[in-house]
Amino acid sequence: MSNILTFIFSFLLLYKYWALFVVFFFAGFILPIPTSSVLLATGAFASQGYFNFFISLAVIVGSNALGDYVRYFVAQRYGRRAFKIMHVRIPVWIERLNGFISKHPRPAIFLTRFIGTTDVLGNLLCGFGGDSLSTFLLYDIIGNLISDGWLLYAGYFLGIHWQDFTGLFNITDYVILGIIIVVTLSIVIWRRSKKR
Repeated sequence: MSNILTFIFSFLLLYKYWALFVVFFFAGFILPIPTSSVLLATGAFASQGYFNFFISLAVIVGSNALGDYVRYFVAQRYGRRAFKIMHVRIPVWIERLNGFISKHPRPAIFLTRFIGTTDVLGNLLCGFGGDSLSTFLLYDIIGNLISDGWLLYAGYFLGIHWQDFTGLFNITDYVILGIIIVVTLSIVIWRRSKKR
């Protein structure tokens, strides 16, 4: 993973906004690209003057929205036809999810931007169900703006104040914290198994 991140960060510093566009466009196709790390690093780079914060945010949101629209369009245009060509019935779970998203498109589109790779499934189901393009684009852009913006700002904040946190913990503190967490989890699991 560190090799992938090193390559992406080098690519990012060399090609800047084009690299941001490419990384976030292709990350939407469920490629193993650590976008959260890239967002935090871009924010940190912006705090040091390598990037403009607002241009970075606009490029990231635009790239995500364009990729989401492509997946929506492909699912709308070719989704049902693909099932017919393969001579396969549409699975029941797809019909149920599609019905749920058709009933509640705004919160479904908005909230899927925050939960891992569910945004890809949301894009495909919105296109597959033929949901309104204007509703899809509006809530997709708002969701991407907020979900990407807060991570970008967190990286920006940490880039400015990183020295404030360096003395906060040392290796001994991490070891003690790990031991406390393991002991606490062991006690909780032991008590639950004892009650059964």
